[in-house]
Order: sequence, then structure tokens, then C-alpha cells
Amino acid sequence: MSDDADDRTSERALRDLLRHERRDRIRLKDADDYKVTEGVFDSRTLMSIYSLMKGKYISSLRGVVKTGKEARVYWGAAASGEDLAVKIYYTVASQFKRRLMYIEGDPRFGEVKRSPHGLAEVWARKEFANLKQAHEAGIRVPRPIAVKGNVLVMEFIGEGGRPAPLLGESEVDNRDYLTIIHYIKELWNRASIVHADLSEYNVFKWGGDLVLFDFGSSVDIGHPMALDFLRRDVETINRFFESRGITTENAPAIVEQVLGRCRRTH
Repeated sequence: MSDDADDRTSERALRDLLRHERRDRIRLKDADDYKVTEGVFDSRTLMSIYSLMKGKYISSLRGVVKTGKEARVYWGAAASGEDLAVKIYYTVASQFKRRLMYIEGDPRFGEVKRSPHGLAEVWARKEFANLKQAHEAGIRVPRPIAVKGNVLVMEFIGEGGRPAPLLGESEVDNRDYLTIIHYIKELWNRASIVHADLSEYNVFKWGGDLVLFDFGSSVDIGHPMALDFLRRDVETINRFFESRGITTENAPAIVEQVLGRCRRTH
């Protein structure tokens, strides 16, 4: 396909995206989060999406999968037909300023620009980096594909535009619990990060596998609060499985196992 044809395809896809966005804005007109979502597709965000389309990372965006406080996730497609999750972070500073503790102190990131776009873009880069480290360590997460500005492209977990069921919506057993604890240990020891926001709402159960997601809050183990986040992740997961009648391991003992292994291998 020629460059001109590629340009026309990208421009058509952007027009379709904007049409869907206008429709969604009408639906959200009276919603509390309207002021947040109306700022999703500003000119810089559109240029990031256009760049990803030109780079053949995205061929189309088919619809909204999830609208959250910090980002909106779209069901997209690659040129190959592969389903994609396209996460677009809102360029609204208030959504990120209260979460600066997850960025400041992380040795992988230097001085953070406090502008709305600056915060959204560093958050997108941060989640991409966290997913990449986890994926390369062999942990089951959505495969990160690309990041540009405040737009993150990754593997879609689900089918036909429907995301996979969450762990909290699924039947669980002891094997699921042991898998999550194994992931927590591998994140720390092999990926050198801690999820920092792990719960039954940030885990998909799909095809018999557990898939961790929402890595925006994850920090390097060198972060001054990494150990606190590790303890919180373990305690949160324990509470969930205990509520389902699953016998759990002692949380402090799990943390000590993580740290003991880390001392031997680092």
C-alpha cells in the first residue's frame, strides 16, 4: 500500500473515531465525569493516535470497552486483524497529581512535568515500561505493543470486543490463589517491580489463565514505598481469597519469602 493510501486509511479511521467520540459525549452530557471525558481527544492525543496508525500499530478503533477515572480503553484492531486494547489517558492534571507518589521516587523516571499532558504521558510510558518488564519476566500480562504520548497499545484480553471476566466475577480455587502469589513473587524478583494496586479487579481469568493488568501504579523495587506496596498487595489478595473460603498463607511470611529470595538472587 502506498503512503498516500496509508494516509487516507488513517484519516478515515480518525474520522470514525471522532464520530464515535461525539456520540459518547452526548451520552455522557449529564454525567459527573463529562468534564473529564470531553478532554480525551484533544489535538495532541489525536496526533498520537494518527502517528500510531501511520506506524501500522493500529488500523481502527471499534468502540469503548471501559471508561475509568484516569483513562478510557478502546477495542481496536491491528492491520493483521489482531484485537488490541488502546488505553488513552485523560489529559486532566487532577487525575494524576494525587498519584504522584507512584512516580516520584521511582528510579526509572526523572523529573516529572506537572502539565496535564506531561503527567498523562509519563503515566502511559510508566505503564508500558511496567508491562514490558513483567512480560519479559514471563508473567502473564497484556503484551505491550506501543506507546505514543498519552496513548498505550496492548494485547486485548477477551473476545469480540468484550473484555475477559475479572477474577472477582469468577469461580476461584486454591490453584488460582497460588498462581497470584507466584506472580507477586516473580514481579519482585524477576521483573523488579511491585504491582502496587493488585486486587481481584485487576486480574482477568481467561481460558483457564490469570492475567494481571492495570500496571500504571506499579513501581520499581527501589521505590521508597515499594515494600509497603508489596505488603498491601499480599494482604488485599489474601482478603479476597479468604472471602471465597480459600485457605491463605500468612501475609508477613509471604513477604519474607519474596525478600529472602530477592536477597539471594540480586
